[in-house]
Amino acid sequence: MSTRLGLALHDVADAAAHASAFGDPDDGTTVATVHRLASRVRRRRATRAAGTVTVAASAAGAVVLVGPQLTADLSPAADPDADPGTCRSSVATLPSGADDTLGVDLGFAAADGTETVGGPGNDGGVGTWQADSIDLVVAVSELPAATTDPSRLRFLVTRKEVVVATAQQPVDHAPTPSGQLLAEMYGTDRPPVDDPGTTLHALRGSETFWTQSLVDGGPGPIAQRTPMGLAACDGSGPLLPGEYDVWVTAVDAAGTAHGAAGPWELTVAPAERRLDARLPDGFPRDVPLIGGRLVAAHPHGAGWAAEVAADGEDRGRVAWDLLADAQAESLDEPVTVPPDPLSGATFWAGYHVDDWLVDAIPSRTADGEPSVVYVLRPGPDVRP
Repeated sequence: MSTRLGLALHDVADAAAHASAFGDPDDGTTVATVHRLASRVRRRRATRAAGTVTVAASAAGAVVLVGPQLTADLSPAADPDADPGTCRSSVATLPSGADDTLGVDLGFAAADGTETVGGPGNDGGVGTWQADSIDLVVAVSELPAATTDPSRLRFLVTRKEVVVATAQQPVDHAPTPSGQLLAEMYGTDRPPVDDPGTTLHALRGSETFWTQSLVDGGPGPIAQRTPMGLAACDGSGPLLPGEYDVWVTAVDAAGTAHGAAGPWELTVAPAERRLDARLPDGFPRDVPLIGGRLVAAHPHGAGWAAEVAADGEDRGRVAWDLLADAQAESLDEPVTVPPDPLSGATFWAGYHVDDWLVDAIPSRTADGEPSVVYVLRPGPDVRP
């Protein structure tokens, strides 16, 4: 078992929050109980989470991204009659006059909970994703003077400078002082961090919230987290795997686009829903593993451990969705699963699939590949 897999197994154990033995109690290299290990992992997670505080934003409607279906190596030609900032238009038509200055930083929330946000060309862009939603981080510092109230911020996904998908959210025309945002986020008139003295325009999506992350041990930029879905506007399905760019423009009440910011790189990874590689004899076949490259699978204590290399900052969510579906089928009834089983916000004993309790955690292989690590433990009705 690789060192990375061994470390990931310790993190996965936290998700179980289960008092039964984990691994072989006679082997000093394994964990005697999940509870003993959980406290250490939660402390590590709490340290990481301390840099991120959130407050829900009031609102209307989540971002839904739509666009024409693409092939792997064919991009649609720009429609010369398309209005700027609409599907099939060229980004070259976006306004860039004196009254069209648009200040936007974009980034993403990574699988390990860290957040990145920055201007066009920032390292990592808006990430790599294999499912139908992006966990976007947005900071709007300036809207074009030409915009009117109400306004919308429109996200444009492009292929070879042609808009192939769009999304939008209402945005406050009047900016909010950063000091007010900090007070709301920290729930006090005296936040524990310095006020940068800036202003931001708030997005008003129903699943949008404010956040601030640590950067090099200090407070990072204030921004908003919001989901951005990926779906084809012609109804043919999601965007196919490939490399894209994301641009941003502002749209006024009349539907006219003003300003342009971008590009940020976006990678859509293949959505390999379930692993089809050969597993060792005895590995529970009804427990679904995420699609990708099998790194390891072997007995672990009274159960099993496995690691699958899989792309995407959403690989944890993809793995959890597979397990939730398997649990619902195994129990023959709907199940309620926390949005993030590893957050520690709710008690979580693991997914119950047939006779097994299954935990999964986003990780990285010894070579640095993104991966998901699984731990399977005998369920409460099973004897080792």
